Amino acid sequence: MKLKISLFVSIGLLMFSCSNELDKRIQKISYGTSFGECMGYCRHQMLITVDSVKYSCISNGNTLLQKDFYEKTTSVRWDSIRSDLTVSSFFAIPAVNGCPDCADGGAEWLEILFDNGESHKVTFEYRNEPSALKAYVSKCRLILSKNSCQ
Repeated sequence: MKLKISLFVSIGLLMFSCSNELDKRIQKISYGTSFGECMGYCRHQMLITVDSVKYSCISNGNTLLQKDFYEKTTSVRWDSIRSDLTVSSFFAIPAVNGCPDCADGGAEWLEILFDNGESHKVTFEYRNEPSALKAYVSKCRLILSKNSCQ
């Protein structure tokens, strides 16, 4: 029995340390929305790094000039944003969920990029995020809505 408990604790600590190590290797987090059939600024996105956040508003067909806004951030804020995302759960989510932007319903995505160039992007129907991302995507929506071109 002691061996089983010891083994369980060891595996748990190993999984936690691996996940924690992956979390530390995140270099960029990107979130955005897009609508394929719209006029005006149809794509809104943000790119978060350790020292800045870049907000972009992009039109379909380049009919309007892209607008970019930058905001300085701190390592404390970066650590907070990064720690809210569970990397192991994120990698378990398929790259495409549902039918993003079908019948112009819109799409959203969340992508993380690691220091070795590896990345994982999850795209899903607008306002229909995978349950494992609900809390994180809600925070991203709030941040992006405060810095939108609309």
